[in-house]
Amino acid sequence: MTDKPFTCSTFLEDKKFVQWRLLREEESDKYWLSFIKENPELEGEFNKAIRICDNIRMNEKIFADTDFLYQRILQSISTHRTNKQKRNNMIYYLSSAAAVVLLLIIGTLYIVNKNTVSTLASGEEIIGKTLPDEHITLMAGGKIITLNQDAKVQLDDRQMSYTDSSNTVKSIEVDDVQINKLIVPNGKRSSIVLTDGSEIWINSGTELTFPSTFNKKTREIHVEGEIYINVAKSNGRPFIVHTPNLEIQVFGTRFNVSAYNSEQTASVVLVNGKVQVKSAGNKQITMNPNEMVELLEGSMTKKNVDVSLYTSWVNGVFIFNRTPASELFKKVGRYYNVSFENIECDKWITGKLYLSENFNDVLSSISLLTGKKYIAEGNTIKVIK
Repeated sequence: MTDKPFTCSTFLEDKKFVQWRLLREEESDKYWLSFIKENPELEGEFNKAIRICDNIRMNEKIFADTDFLYQRILQSISTHRTNKQKRNNMIYYLSSAAAVVLLLIIGTLYIVNKNTVSTLASGEEIIGKTLPDEHITLMAGGKIITLNQDAKVQLDDRQMSYTDSSNTVKSIEVDDVQINKLIVPNGKRSSIVLTDGSEIWINSGTELTFPSTFNKKTREIHVEGEIYINVAKSNGRPFIVHTPNLEIQVFGTRFNVSAYNSEQTASVVLVNGKVQVKSAGNKQITMNPNEMVELLEGSMTKKNVDVSLYTSWVNGVFIFNRTPASELFKKVGRYYNVSFENIECDKWITGKLYLSENFNDVLSSISLLTGKKYIAEGNTIKVIK
């Protein structure tokens, strides 16, 4: 390792440590367990480094060229240190060893084309522009209320509680028959617990319309955008989710709905339970767990899927499996409220992207992986060759 004082960064810069957490070989387990047993005073920094690395899971194929990626990490750390004062032109490097290893947290994100690893083609640019910031808006009780980031709303016995933009928990009275709306703009997330106990996680760019209380026969909400919902069981009362082109009916289950007006497709991914999906043309499909129904140009199809690819955003992670780069940038753009241009669509992404609160960390990680730097000029972000 090193004779310098041990910190979290010391471990993250150590090749043997990184390989141990990524590949988890038995010999390495024995070495590091013995190391920390002999150095108990380092346990705090040691565990912090473990938590960072353990944000990812991967197979050996993805990380087969560990030596190459590790050298890329060390090179980037060195570049950061030697260029620490060169900030005037706004060329960003990873701010610390921990940020460098965010590349690894990001899940060994890499661009593949025809089953081979590649960087962006020469001359390509990633250009991003930050869009105007907007607040989460709750329309309830005859009021328009501004909420804070990742706000949680809860309905209970004719009262609605929420955290406002000043981070203060407040509540208002609501009428039984009242219809409310929660508007979550790009770059924000929210969640809500409805009166029946159903929990909904609301992704960026989504509008959710819901009643203060449900009637005795059905429970119905309307969605434009994307939600993940855990539906509470309620004595035979079906729960119905309406989107612009789909109707999903359930009794008690967990599933993801994506129905953005700006996209050509809408989809339902079922985690557990059973749901029935009906299109605007009245075609019906019954779903079982680990299935996805997709609507495209009025036609519905069903297939088996890895549900984590579609629901991981709830836990602050995007997971990709040979996903077009254009889809990655669309998701990242909506999540962080940025706009990307000039992105080639013939690239494919496999890996896990940790959704850091700092968007520059995400860009830095992508930049590190492709061996490129990026320049921020006002609201424009460019990856340069």
